[in-house]
Formats: sequence, structure tokens, C-alpha cells
Amino acid sequence: MIPDRIKPLLEEVRPLAEAFVAAGHPLYLVGGVVRDLLLGRDRGASTDIDLCTPAHPGEVKAIVAPLADAVWNQGERFGTIGLRMAGRDYEITTFRAESYEPDSRKPEVSFGDTIEVDLSRRDFTVNAMALSVPEPELIDPFGGAADLVAGVLKTPLEPDVSFADDPLRMLRAARFIAGYRLEPTAELVEAVRANAGRLEIVSGERIRDELDKLLVVPDPSAGLWFVVDTGLSDHFLPELSAMRLEQDPIHHH
Repeated sequence: MIPDRIKPLLEEVRPLAEAFVAAGHPLYLVGGVVRDLLLGRDRGASTDIDLCTPAHPGEVKAIVAPLADAVWNQGERFGTIGLRMAGRDYEITTFRAESYEPDSRKPEVSFGDTIEVDLSRRDFTVNAMALSVPEPELIDPFGGAADLVAGVLKTPLEPDVSFADDPLRMLRAARFIAGYRLEPTAELVEAVRANAGRLEIVSGERIRDELDKLLVVPDPSAGLWFVVDTGLSDHFLPELSAMRLEQDPIHHH
């Protein structure tokens, strides 16, 4: 039985989904849209929708061209094609395995063959779920739905592997801790402490954007404590650590 709250979105993406199926490719809703559907959160009519497919970017462009009001390909080298259809923006990304070179700020992208491998490279289990379209089936190989219910934040692969793929995920964890009231596993916290220095290879712009997203959640305090307690803030905003000392009664005389 499909929950009623999912049906409008399924109908909205049906033209895209049927076009991909007709071209011989599956299509999946993925990431935040699936997470928020499970939570019953209203993402709003203006929110972008992320999808993924094994079709390569050139094939994606050919499939969506007859349906889209506009198509853009700035993300094509990362496997992502953007489009606008009926007033909504979509991003369709080819299955991928993405990783950073040890000292590079740019991910090296290679395309994958299966949805399970694609999901394994995503940041957290609660974001590593997909919903097939047009016929909805939840793909949840890492137990993200159960983690949402339990209020747990963990990574699909070992956290050291996940944070090596993209060190910004360590800071993104703070936003999910605060915005979704998730408790990080001990393994995740330990991995952030061990890898905090790798945040320095991430561009200042990406760090600022992620920090902005954290600061606008209704109560960012749990996330801010996380970045201080793990040592992350020492690498991008050491003033936060100083503020923690000011609030620590041990350091008041």
C-alpha cells in the first residue's frame, strides 16, 4: 500500500520515469527526497528532486530533452544532468562511485552499474535509500529507514572510508545531528576525531555553505557542540572552540 503522501510526487515524476523505462533504463528517486517522504516532511513545491539511473549523461540528455522546459549540463562531468519540467527542477545523476585523491579537493568520478553500489558511496544511511519509479519499491540496503526510526546517524560503509571519499561529510554530520535529532554512533564520532584534519583539503566555499545550512536549522546547538567536541571547528572556525571554553565551568575561576 503506497502512503497517500507519496502519490503526488510519484505522479509528478511519472513522465520522466516512463521515458527512462521506455529507453531501457531504471530510474530512482534518491537521497533527501526519499528520507523526507519516509518522515512525512513536506519538502515544498520549489524543492529540487534528485534521481539516479545507470544511463550515462549523454543518454540522460537524449531521454529528457522532449519532456524538459530547460536542460543544463554544468554537472555533466560529475555525471549529473539538470532539467526543469512543469516548474520543478530535477537533477538526474548516473550511478557512480566517487572518491577524493588524498590531497585533492576535486572528486574523481567513475560511473557504477548498480543502485546498491551507488547508495554505498553516499554520506549517511538515512540518505542511502532509493525509491524506484514509476512503480515504487524502496531500495534500502544499509538500513536507513530503521536508522531514521531509531534516531541513529551512521555511514553506509566504514566511516573512515566515507569521510575519505568526501571530508565535508564530517561537517555535514553536524547538520543531520541537529536538524534530524540523530545520535551519531561512537564509530562515526571517533572517525571524525581521527580525520578532522582532512577537512583542510575542502574548499572554503563548500565549508561555508555547509555551515550556513547548519546554522539555519531550528536548533543548531547539538551540531555546533559536535563540531567543537570532535575538533572539526579547529580547522575552519577556531573561535567556536574558544566559546566552548568560555561556557565550560572548569575554566571559570
